[in-house]
Amino acid sequence: MDQTALISALVFLLITQAVLLVGGVGRAGERERIAKRLSSYALPTWESRMQTSITVLRRRRYSKLPWLDLVLARFDLGDGIALQLQQAGLPLRAGEFLFLQLVASTIGGLAGALLGWQAFGGPLGALGGAILGFVGPLVWLRYRIGQRRNAFEQGLPEALDRVTGALRAGYGLEYGFDLVAREGTPPCSEEFGQILQELNLGGDLEEALARLILRVESEDARLLSTAVAVQRRTGGNLVEVLMQMAGMLRERDRLRRDVRVITTAPRVSGYVVALLPLLTVVAMYVTSRYYIDTLLAEPMGRIAAAVGGMLVLVGLFLNHRIAQVDM
Repeated sequence: MDQTALISALVFLLITQAVLLVGGVGRAGERERIAKRLSSYALPTWESRMQTSITVLRRRRYSKLPWLDLVLARFDLGDGIALQLQQAGLPLRAGEFLFLQLVASTIGGLAGALLGWQAFGGPLGALGGAILGFVGPLVWLRYRIGQRRNAFEQGLPEALDRVTGALRAGYGLEYGFDLVAREGTPPCSEEFGQILQELNLGGDLEEALARLILRVESEDARLLSTAVAVQRRTGGNLVEVLMQMAGMLRERDRLRRDVRVITTAPRVSGYVVALLPLLTVVAMYVTSRYYIDTLLAEPMGRIAAAVGGMLVLVGLFLNHRIAQVDM
């Protein structure tokens, strides 16, 4: 394929996506706002299909584009992406995120066609840029999920202290959740506020806590849900349980920070060793560019460079996993 034709096709595709994006953006109507508010109280994704096969509700909308809704529903991708967006705290629909992936893939392919055509001797650079552009938002989404989970786990001991204080003062558990929602820090305040809204609408506390586990994907949330469920079914001193749980979470966080400090030197050493080939290539490109040009001039050299880059990424990933301590 000719470079000019490929660039023209990618530019046309990018303009088409921009037109669709601008045309789909607008103020949501009253029905759409109501649907968005009610989507938080829909049946959780872990319920069986047999239980949700008969419903009087309309089919769930994943975007404002009907064809994109059909694609997400056909390949059963909408619920999974929507759950991950909810875990990341992003106010996006599944279709909107997938559309952004397509836009990023087009931009990556265009950048690869412009910058990597001569280096890779054909459309291989455009293909690699398109793949990176499509995968990049997914990596960023997983990063946001991890960041939000860590923020929730760090703020949970303080939230439990507020709930414990409310219970000691003679108030109910719902008042403690309301106190966290009003005076706590995100994302704990947001999640406890969501639980409180479900309870105000007549929902069950255990089901609301089960949805909390889905939204934050945290073992700490699972511990909280288990503690409350056991206390409701068998009785016991919930104040003492929550106090011990808050102390345990603080102690674990302290140990986690100590372990991170201890493993700093091995982690940094691993990153330096893994990045050494890349630094060597940069140094050779600056001082002796002839060797790099000779390497990229031959098909076998380009394949070797691509395989080497992939192995560097694998080394970085393995080093990160080795230095990571699960607690």
